[in-house]
Parts: sequence; C-alpha cells; structure tokens
Amino acid sequence: MSRVGGLAAMIVALSLPQAGSAGLGLARSSMSDGKSLEYVRELTAIGPRLSGSASYQRSAEWSADRFRAMGLTRVALEPFTIERGWERVSARGRIVAPANRPLHVESLGWSPSTPDGGVEADVVALETFSLRAIASSSLRGRIVLLPEGDPPGDSDTVARSTRGLGVTLHAAGAIAILSQDSDPDNQLSARGLGFGAVLSDLPAAQIGREEAQTIREELAHGRVRMSLELINRVTPGAATVNNVIADIPGRDRPDEWVIVGAHLDSWDFGTGAQDNATGVAMVLEAARAIAAQKEPPRRSIRFALWGGEEQGQLGSSAYALAHASDLARVVAVVNTDAGTGRVIGWTAPGRPDLIRAVRSLTQDFLNELGAATFDESLRYAFQSDGAPFILAGIPTLDLNADDATYEEIHHKATDTIERVDPHNLAVGAAVVAATAHEIADAAGPLAPRLDRRAVERLRKKGDRE
Repeated sequence: MSRVGGLAAMIVALSLPQAGSAGLGLARSSMSDGKSLEYVRELTAIGPRLSGSASYQRSAEWSADRFRAMGLTRVALEPFTIERGWERVSARGRIVAPANRPLHVESLGWSPSTPDGGVEADVVALETFSLRAIASSSLRGRIVLLPEGDPPGDSDTVARSTRGLGVTLHAAGAIAILSQDSDPDNQLSARGLGFGAVLSDLPAAQIGREEAQTIREELAHGRVRMSLELINRVTPGAATVNNVIADIPGRDRPDEWVIVGAHLDSWDFGTGAQDNATGVAMVLEAARAIAAQKEPPRRSIRFALWGGEEQGQLGSSAYALAHASDLARVVAVVNTDAGTGRVIGWTAPGRPDLIRAVRSLTQDFLNELGAATFDESLRYAFQSDGAPFILAGIPTLDLNADDATYEEIHHKATDTIERVDPHNLAVGAAVVAATAHEIADAAGPLAPRLDRRAVERLRKKGDRE
C-alpha cells in the first residue's frame, strides 16, 4: 500500500509545472519527499491514545521526539488537567427474561463500573429526555434505556449535560443507563455520554441499534430483565494530559504567530488512524517541510498537537485559556481533523473575508493539487480544535475532505492504517504545509480578529446549521 501511495505521490509531484511561488515549491517538495505515511505508521503502532492514558503519554513523547529530529529546538510538553483519567476493561450484557441471550455492549466513556458482580434489573425505556419528566418517573432499581439520538440543546435537558441527565436519573432511582448507538447492524462507535472527562453518576453502556429496538419491541408486550457488568479503570483524582508544542521562529515578525494543529488523542476501539493520526501526520510533515526550507517565513509558526479533543476540545481550550494574553498576536489557526478522503480545500467558518485573503495566497498550489474549493460553512465549526480559536475571534481554517465514507470507520474498530489513503494523505499534508507557510510569510495580515458581538453571531448561526 505504501509503495503504491509513494508512486502516486511522485507522479502528481512530477506533473506539476515549475514552481512559481514558495508555496507551490513547498507543496511539490512535500508530495515527493514527505513522510506523512511513515508518521501515521509509527503513531498507530503505539495503539489507541485515550486522553490521560499511558499510551497517550507515549504518543506525546514520540511526537516531541519527531519535532526535535527535524531540527526544531523549541519543543515542549504543555500540561493541563482533566477531571478523571479513564480506561475501559471489560463489558458484558445479557437479557435474562423473557429469553436468555447475550447483548453486545461497551462502556460509554467516563462511565463508572457497576458494583462487583454487575447488576440485574428490569429495563425501562424512556420516551423523552425531559429532565422534568424523568424526575417525576419511578425508576427505582431499573436499568434505563435512553431515547434514540442525542438530547436536544434546550434548557430542559441542560444542553446535553451528562451531569444533569445522570444526576436526574440517579435521583429517580435508576441503577444504570443504556444508550443506543446510531450505526446500523449493531455496530458501536466509541463515545461518551457527554463531554468534559467528567465521571457520570451512573454506570452507562452503549448498545447496538437493532438490539435496542428489539428491547423496545419486547417491552411493548411485557417485562424485559437484563444483567449488566461494566469494569472500567478510573483515576482517583485529576489526570495530567500534555499538549505538544513546537515552534519555528519567524525571521521578521517572530512575535506574530500562525498555529497549525491537530488532535493527538483518539478513542480506543481502533488505533485512531483517520481520527486523528492522519491529522497529526500532516502537522508533523508541515513542520518537517517548512523546517527544511532555506529560511523561515516572516512570522513564527507554532505546531500544536492537542489532547482531549474527543472529550470536548479540552487541550486546545486549555491552551487558549493559558495563552489568552498572547492570542492577539495569532494571525491565523490552521486545523486538520478530516481523515483521508479526497482533499477538497479549506473551510473558513463564517469568514468570507478570510477566504478571499487565503485564496489569493494559495490558488496556484491548491489548483494544482485539486484542493482549491473554499466554503464558510459552520456545520462542523465547533466540533474540533478550531472551536476555541473561533470563539476567540481568530481567523481559523479547517482542512476540508470528502467525508462520504468517513462514518464507516469513525470511532470504530475499523479505524486502522489499512483504511488510510496514502495519496490523499500526501495531498493533505502538502496543502497544510504550503498554506501555513504562505500565511506566515504574507506581507500583511489576513483578516481581522472578530469582536465579541461578531463571535456571538457566528456561534448562534452555527447552532442553526
């Protein structure tokens, strides 16, 4: 697979016309000599990278070593804390009445374990997420099957609050939670009940869609009783997680910054290849390619690999808070978290002014790489590590790739290196490297930082999309 991908990358690179700009030359160099697939191989060999786990820390140290091997001298691990560290150990579920049969279940992230030996209880299926309705229900000693989908973001459900839902169910007497997965054929996608690396109040498991539907059908005709045993490893207190930071100082304006980032953490069913070892590899390749240039760009570039993204952009948010006084000097943020579908171009959420500026800097190499489409959609604006920077008003770009088949492996056991497209990975890495370089080397600023009112308008528009 790597040989085919390398050959394809060389063919594309050799077919490009003679470079007419630094960006195009950099893109060509990355396509022909890049190491993005090598980085994905090494990172996925470490295994899943759940925030707060030993394997996550190994991946952070590995990343720092790779930056140093490129000649970057300003490399650091920047710690932040999460409320608890968590890892799954085992999960077992079984219907014991009306008929005895096993269920395919897994713990939801940051769920506590069941009591020793598990629990056995009748199942009740909720029809609504309303906290008022739940509070008035009699759930004493029951295992609760939640309604399909996510709680709506209204005040009655405390805007998807894990703590609010868990507290209410616990107070109503429930002893465990079942949450239906949305994928077909009883597939499970690793996820939590909510965000924030906060331990839920009740043991909580996810269950396949068809099995959940079967339970509901059986409940319509009578009683359903099940046993559930969840064993998880939870730290007794807060856990430390490290963001990885590496800098290339600018030659003229070293106090102005472009941040190029991707999240290093992953869920734990697969090895997190597409989500997000590929994004990490693009950031590492951008650092390698730019560091290999004869001179650095005008502005400094900070390469950042974030922890805790899967629990709600915890690492990037911690960085934005810790570096709040420095954000005024950040001219742009470039984020890559799109897997290796065909690279389309860039999304600049809600920022047509940013699109105009970036297009003028990048059109030559983006056209050559077939990745020259820009859009300003806010659909995914607050679902990855660009979010805290968008909320700070900073011009932010998200790499945009065709996601038609992305959900087939997203957070699943199939998210392994075998599903990575080497050619699209190389194109994405070249796009990230060349775009970051051209922004950092631009003569003037790209677009202004938005004030609080403008950010709030963007956030509300994003909620509607």
